[in-house]
Amino acid sequence: MRVLVAMSGGVDSSAAAALLVEQGHEVVGVSMRVHDFSDRARGRSCCAPDDLEDARGVARRLRIPFFVANVEEEFGRRVVDRFVEDYLSGLTPNPCVACNVEVKFDWLLRRARGMGAKLATGHYARIERRGERFALLAGADPAKDQSYFLHGLGQAELGDVLFPVGHLPKAEVRALASRAGLSTAGKAESQEICFVTDGDAARFVELRRPGAARPGDVVDGSGRTLGRHGGIHRFTVGQRRGLGVATGAPAYVVRIDPVEARVVVGSPEEASTDRFGVEEVRWTAEAPGDRYSLLVKVRHRHAGEPGLLQALPGGRVEVRLRNPVRGVAPGQSAVFYDGDEVVGGGRIAAG
Repeated sequence: MRVLVAMSGGVDSSAAAALLVEQGHEVVGVSMRVHDFSDRARGRSCCAPDDLEDARGVARRLRIPFFVANVEEEFGRRVVDRFVEDYLSGLTPNPCVACNVEVKFDWLLRRARGMGAKLATGHYARIERRGERFALLAGADPAKDQSYFLHGLGQAELGDVLFPVGHLPKAEVRALASRAGLSTAGKAESQEICFVTDGDAARFVELRRPGAARPGDVVDGSGRTLGRHGGIHRFTVGQRRGLGVATGAPAYVVRIDPVEARVVVGSPEEASTDRFGVEEVRWTAEAPGDRYSLLVKVRHRHAGEPGLLQALPGGRVEVRLRNPVRGVAPGQSAVFYDGDEVVGGGRIAAG
């Protein structure tokens, strides 16, 4: 079949393309140009000029057609702008989820379908056909599993998407790339947000929106002022380092008040919760019902906590966890699992 492979210039997508070529498919490579690199507020890692050249070199080695798609406008509007606005609103955004839902598996998938092709990426996740539906499963390598970032995919997307390396451990992916003679076989991974130049998200926000940050107070649970801060965009719920105050005991961000520009800190127990709302919920298939039990992950590296989910009006869900979890940050994703299957997920709601 014809497959459009999203090639970031890293080893995973390179190996995915090589594997598909080896399997005899008609493979076309595409890299997304997501930044204007003349803007000092923008990126340097994934999808940067050197990465595009690495992807081009891999395509040349595999003898497949290759082109660069300029998605700067879509990416800026749907991912970067929301990232900035979320931080300025006291939320903790998840731009990788937004990129997957709004760009890779929307804009790029539509282009693949226009070519009569499937879309493949180097994500560590799996898709299985189960009866009349497709199931999204965690990657076989637990250390590299990326299914958390893909919870926004539904049946319409899963039927036209491939994850060629999702069943492999990372070491085998590198070995596959090496056997194929790909220059990316030993390339180091980027763990940063692709458009944040130096890993400093707060600085990025300030460069994108000069003068938008509002100084405010850092207070304890009783409202007692402990210090001042330079902007709520510098904090996330559950944060311990960089609070700029001394309390004599471990202190964590408990909540962020965007109206008063106030950051509330407290004990580990105060920064933990067993009950929260989730909005913008998407399901990989049908919603499982009005009341059900699933494993809930509140961040990528979270092992997950069993929870009871209650459907609410407006596509929202209320989550009640078996045990409190620290750092349930509004704006981040809560993803629901049944074993190793992703059932759905959404954005953790404020308040």
